[in-house]
Amino acid sequence: MEDRGYILVLEYIKELIISGNLSVGDKLPTERKLSETLSLSRNTIRDAIRIMGSMGFIESRQGSGNYLSNKISGNISATINFMLLLEQSNFTEINQIRRAIALECFRHVFTKCTDREIKLLQKVVTKMEQCHRESHYDKLFHDIILHISQNKLMISMMNALSNVCCTLIDNIFFSATAETKNTIINSHKEILNCIINRNELAGYAAINHHYDLVDKEILKWKAVL
Repeated sequence: MEDRGYILVLEYIKELIISGNLSVGDKLPTERKLSETLSLSRNTIRDAIRIMGSMGFIESRQGSGNYLSNKISGNISATINFMLLLEQSNFTEINQIRRAIALECFRHVFTKCTDREIKLLQKVVTKMEQCHRESHYDKLFHDIILHISQNKLMISMMNALSNVCCTLIDNIFFSATAETKNTIINSHKEILNCIINRNELAGYAAINHHYDLVDKEILKWKAVL
């Protein structure tokens, strides 16, 4: 497929979005319609849609058609996983990005957090202490803070990074001693207490402490590989 053909299809879809004629979840014009509108072959249209599908922008449903999608996080996760396989990155670097996003999200907590969200965070920490699904509630805790920020790009990026790290976090909690688990759980309580007490500077310190603990466990995990 010529690059020009792909660009024409992409630009046309962008025009539909900008004009308000296409939104996430909407069905795209048929391949035949796109072919006639853009004066491109059906094969060129099909190849362009396949490429955009691999990028997470389009979802193809057999027997139904193509739909505008927002599954970019999955594409980012796949890219990062390949970088790990090719040793072009590592979990320490990924955790650095997660830390940076978490710190930025925390900036918005005090202006956007509701009483309902604080109560939900309290319930999550309690569940983390009471059951053996620590990694599940760990992710839920951070997801709540992440969504408080209302920054869609940070949400997509963090979701992608969390998908890559899910097995690592599971292993950290599975192999950790009771003392280490308590330390990690307490780091969540520290963050929560800072939110409740409106202590922003202490909150940044608590988040850094939490990710320092994760860095420490990553180094332990790497040492046994």
